[in-house]
Amino acid sequence: MLGLENSKAKRIKQIYDKLLQAPLGLSITELSEALSVSTKTIQRDLYEVLSEYGVIRDGRKWRIDHSQMQDFGDEELIASILEELAKNSGSTLYTKAKSLLSRTLHGIHHPIFANIPSEKLDEGDLQNFKMIEKAIKSKNEVGFVYEGKNFIAKPIKLAFFDGFWYLLALDSGQKDTFKKFHFKSIKMIEILSTHFEIPFQIEEYLKQANSIWFSLSDAFDVQLHIHPSMKKYFLRKPFIGQKSLGEESDGSIIIEVSVTHEMEILPIIYGYIPFIKVLSPEWLRKEVKRTIKAYAKEL
Repeated sequence: MLGLENSKAKRIKQIYDKLLQAPLGLSITELSEALSVSTKTIQRDLYEVLSEYGVIRDGRKWRIDHSQMQDFGDEELIASILEELAKNSGSTLYTKAKSLLSRTLHGIHHPIFANIPSEKLDEGDLQNFKMIEKAIKSKNEVGFVYEGKNFIAKPIKLAFFDGFWYLLALDSGQKDTFKKFHFKSIKMIEILSTHFEIPFQIEEYLKQANSIWFSLSDAFDVQLHIHPSMKKYFLRKPFIGQKSLGEESDGSIIIEVSVTHEMEILPIIYGYIPFIKVLSPEWLRKEVKRTIKAYAKEL
């Protein structure tokens, strides 16, 4: 974690521990003197973070209300601090990065539980994240090493797909070819003095992307037949741009999805076999059939 984040996490944990040891509560001045920080800092920590964890104001003192107290360990406390810092940063992307660094798994008494698999971003990753985000905002080219090769690129977006972070950029050394780089694999980042302008609206492509496999080429439609026992999953969490083409007499459904790359849809198809069938395009149906036959032969 960054030094600032680590310092705040430690301080708030100390405040909470001291309040645990003082059932009648402590004043902001007492906490300030005990931790050797300003009263404004203590006040901000109490109102912005600890008030969400059962710490209440009782006259001039602050104490823990055990009826509102939530079970949480160091990781959950750090996560809440990171979230608060992220709110104040004014950056949506950095907010997500901080959340991924220290994801909270709530205690048994908390009404919400979330388990979203994602790769971990360590301190070095977050420093790189901030550098790339700065370059994107200022439209500066960046130099970096990726899988042992040197690149100069025009950074466009930091994108999060299926638990992984990616840098979407134009490769300056390859006539501004659009490329996607796995973020954690990017090393030795340097912000260059050269500026650039983005010749297209990447947001429009991202809005229609179902996975990191999306491309900037024209989309094509894929029609799928979904077994009755599985249709609820495709209705609860549809593909982006998914269209319903009707329901069969047996309860199965036919849907249509627009994709720009076959790998946007193939992992889903393989994951739902034998409850899913490709109706069109014909070339994709044949490709799936060949793959299944080859796999069955190996078995």
